[in-house]
Amino acid sequence: MPIKATLHPFLNGGVELKLDVEGINVGECLDSVMKQHPTIEKQMFEKKGMLKRHVEVLVNGKSTTPQELAYPVKDGDTLAVLVFLSGG
Repeated sequence: MPIKATLHPFLNGGVELKLDVEGINVGECLDSVMKQHPTIEKQMFEKKGMLKRHVEVLVNGKSTTPQELAYPVKDGDTLAVLVFLSGG
């Protein structure tokens, strides 16, 4: 059973993205996302292995901080990639 991922619309040109990914941790799952949608990488990462400060990843509704990319996942988990937006 794959891991179900949902990505905030800001990461995908204004359209929420839902897809199946694979991996043993959040980082591998995000690598799976980027293989399917390569343009998303620059929206999520400051540099290789470092999420942007306004990006938050939840697994089964729970924050992955401080482990973030090393946070373990298993088949059947749900992964949500959120973007904190601000402005006035």
